[in-house]
Amino acid sequence: MQATKLKFAVFLYLAGMVTIHAAVFWSVRESVWKGYSDFTIYYCAGTLVRRGFGHELYDNIAQFKVQREFSPDVSIRLDALPYNHPPFEAAFFAPFTYVSYPSAFALWALANLAMLISLPFLLRPNLPQLRNYSWPSWVLASLGFFPIFFTLLQGQDAILLLFLYALTFVCLKKKRDLFAGSWLALGLFKPHLILPFLLILLLQGRKKVLYGFFPVAAVLALVSIIIVGREGMLQYPRYVLHLEETMAGGSIAPSDMPNLRGMLYLLQRGDSYVTVVTLALSVGVLLFAAWRCRAGTSLFDLKFSLGAVATALVSYHGLGFDLSILMLPILLLANELLGKGKVRGRPDALTAAAIAVLFFSPLQLVLLMRSNRLALMGWVVLLLMCGIAGQMSFRSHQLGAAS
Repeated sequence: MQATKLKFAVFLYLAGMVTIHAAVFWSVRESVWKGYSDFTIYYCAGTLVRRGFGHELYDNIAQFKVQREFSPDVSIRLDALPYNHPPFEAAFFAPFTYVSYPSAFALWALANLAMLISLPFLLRPNLPQLRNYSWPSWVLASLGFFPIFFTLLQGQDAILLLFLYALTFVCLKKKRDLFAGSWLALGLFKPHLILPFLLILLLQGRKKVLYGFFPVAAVLALVSIIIVGREGMLQYPRYVLHLEETMAGGSIAPSDMPNLRGMLYLLQRGDSYVTVVTLALSVGVLLFAAWRCRAGTSLFDLKFSLGAVATALVSYHGLGFDLSILMLPILLLANELLGKGKVRGRPDALTAAAIAVLFFSPLQLVLLMRSNRLALMGWVVLLLMCGIAGQMSFRSHQLGAAS
């Protein structure tokens, strides 16, 4: 009876969050169709590639010209919303540009929903405590998670990254490290959310991942060279660094980054050492996660969760929608907690509390849209990491005592 009541309470809560998200979307729907969202950069990049102007992919003038063609009514945009992703991703979005911008946005949203619907069928065999939940319940949980809603609202690519992380998890679980590396490499359109996780895997001794990672990465690099040429490939790193230095004319805001960079930016705004401190702490977090993950050969789900959460925390350019990848560790942790029957000890309580805050959309809406302080959610991600590490320590002691 208690389990039934808990399920019903969770259903009502998630339905409430989805209702809030639907209301937010309805209030901004006109702006979305006009081109105010981030999908603008993908549609623009895809258009340049389709027209054979890939060599102009990182030319702000060329980008702005194309963006004005399909979003002339965006009054706040006096310059290009810059495309700062690798060239190969532009080719992926080129087919979407054969239809109008609103139609392309809708098609991309449907593709994202299809990936969310596929997650339960992909993951349920590995999550015994969640098998009894229907796939609509899984989708409801996904749509109730603010970063995923934010991804859909902006037309971003973070759900695709979540899907690739899920494929990587399944392959690693089955000890198919070569395939895991291949899926992981396909996520290099967001290298800041892939390379730290790859490093953690390597420090765990899973070097066979590289056998799949490097060939796919090489193919993506070749596609990028074909699109922008060698000169364009040399220009790309300079272009990204320039955008970071200038904050892309206001498009990049560290105060809205729920990671170490954003957390320290709010604490040390204007301090010239903030970048150095961020990098030093990021290295520390990665080494800590790798050290915890090397302990023992069991607890795979917790290790994967710790690696994913640590990656989100150290991602230098991670934004609110990038926390979509945390949906996977949240599912893994829910499976762990449900398997215990109740919250036991401080690590479990810390984990449950962090997940509860991550699912409280009103707080994130206020932080993002009213105060531009979404970086404060980085502390919640840090608490989640501490909770996972505590669970791993407790479980390791249990396993040691049992043996």
